Amino acid sequence: MQPLTLCADRPKPAVDTRFLFTLPGVPRLSMSSFMGRLARARIPRRLRPLLWTFVAKRLGIDATTVPGELHDYPCFLSLFTRPLKPDARPIPETTGWLSPADGRLVAHSTVTAEGSWVIKGTPYSTSELLPDSELQGLLGYQALQIYLSPKDYHRFHAPCDCKILRAVVEPGDLQPVDPSLIRRSMRVLVTNRRILLHCRTADGTPFALLYVGALNVGGMSFPFDATLGQGPWIRSSRTYDPPPILAAGDEMGRFEFGSTVVVFAPPGLRSLVELDGQTLARTPLLANPQGPETTRDTTSA
Repeated sequence: MQPLTLCADRPKPAVDTRFLFTLPGVPRLSMSSFMGRLARARIPRRLRPLLWTFVAKRLGIDATTVPGELHDYPCFLSLFTRPLKPDARPIPETTGWLSPADGRLVAHSTVTAEGSWVIKGTPYSTSELLPDSELQGLLGYQALQIYLSPKDYHRFHAPCDCKILRAVVEPGDLQPVDPSLIRRSMRVLVTNRRILLHCRTADGTPFALLYVGALNVGGMSFPFDATLGQGPWIRSSRTYDPPPILAAGDEMGRFEFGSTVVVFAPPGLRSLVELDGQTLARTPLLANPQGPETTRDTTSA
């Protein structure tokens, strides 16, 4: 008979302590406000290269993608919301749609005849996801959710030539949006702080872009409207007349810390990125059915 041994050396499963921030009663808004002040704190110039090198390594940021010198970034938020390098990612010649953001395509859903969506296993009604929208004619529309992790480039861009007709501001919580932490009950796409842009393509086709805030800071800014995304966060709607006009690939705004973008695109377009594949802002995301584009290999992006 073999002697009984205890498996003391068996590795225990790692516990992701970030789940604590999802629990009820956690003061996420106050925490995020404090983190926002900290992220905007100016760092002495002589300390920046060493500190930002450490931060970039810690977050997984590719230092070769950061424009300029590290000492040029006075605070953490300026580094986190850095622009692309000059002449990076020229706009491709395509009739399809570009990705609005760097990140990972974590969900791709279609509106049903009942007017509802199931995104990452969680049901949403069309009126929840697209407040103040014309619900008629949305049958077959698709929702593509892109999750931005801390290492990603955090500015977002126009997916096509478009006009911005209206912005809807919805206050809310600042739950984490990391797909590994999201539970079905959290429904972050309608419970978190968010901004919805109602847009039209150059040929008049309606579509929408949803920007969802996340834990820590949770802010957003938009060059075409300096007050949009700034506090105080109250439920509101604003119409643009004349509407801002953007070309495909133009910068639309930026996130302050990690978050999520949902593209509500018309039917007929096909995704060029596989589910869970990497997306890159200003590169092809959706193609016309008869377009020449082929599925992009995201493993080498």
